[in-house]
Amino acid sequence: MNRFKEFLASYLTGLLSILLVLNVIIVLFAFMGIGWQQMLQVPTYVMEALQDPSRLLSRWSTTVETNHPIRKTSGVVAGSNIQLVCSDETFAAAVSRVRPAVVNISCESIGRAQEVSGNLQFDDPAQDLLNVGGIGSGIIIDPRGYILTCYHLISRASNITVTPFGYEVMRYRARLIAKDEGLNLAVLRINTANELPAATLGDSAQMEVADVVLAIGSPFGLEQSVTHGIVSDDHRDLQIGARLYREMMQTDVPINRGSSGGPLININGEVIAINMAIYSPTGVYSGVSFAMPINQAKTFLARTIQ
Repeated sequence: MNRFKEFLASYLTGLLSILLVLNVIIVLFAFMGIGWQQMLQVPTYVMEALQDPSRLLSRWSTTVETNHPIRKTSGVVAGSNIQLVCSDETFAAAVSRVRPAVVNISCESIGRAQEVSGNLQFDDPAQDLLNVGGIGSGIIIDPRGYILTCYHLISRASNITVTPFGYEVMRYRARLIAKDEGLNLAVLRINTANELPAATLGDSAQMEVADVVLAIGSPFGLEQSVTHGIVSDDHRDLQIGARLYREMMQTDVPINRGSSGGPLININGEVIAINMAIYSPTGVYSGVSFAMPINQAKTFLARTIQ
């Protein structure tokens, strides 16, 4: 009987000692901000520490603000597709891809346009635009010198001249290759000794309302000006003069006289529309602009450029 009492006393003493040690550990972990989930990972932590002692002090850390533990991911992830992302750099990269393919279009003289009633209109390439160095913009769509622009820009112009980006002193006489008055599009061609940088045509059907877009053109003769905004509507029917233009893309990108014929691009630097018209009671940009989706132009281009 005495031996049983001694065994029971020693057993209870050992159990109380273990409970006391566990209680001290729990209090210590609580003071350090380590909860039950972290405590359950202690065996794993010990095994990793035995295998790699360098992880002993780097596995767990605490934030200054909350004093809560943060589990750091072990190992290094490497790959050629991993890169830093910045929205400003994204815009710059998109513009740099297409900007060399944007040209300034000018001419020696231009005839008087027919008056169009209403606030919805193309920008009129009148004599005042000639005085500031150009009537509009265009896009190089083929390295051989094919340029896409708006037909209304060159329909009354004589001796059309194209100035590529970065070649202020290099002006090329352009000739009209094809036109589609129903789409208000025209293709010009210039002859150069070298191939020209051509823009990449995107898929305008992939654009959705509120997508970010950028425009490049020569508003008021200010060549290679860049503006940006969002798609306001992607299926807008417009009545300009006697013609109906269906499923135009409406944006809030600032477009002014001289910008017509220039590209509207997505953030990948792909041309998704051709800037064409504005809604303006004053004759300048007032918050609403329109562009011809590039998918409507692709059939015209396919039968024009062999």
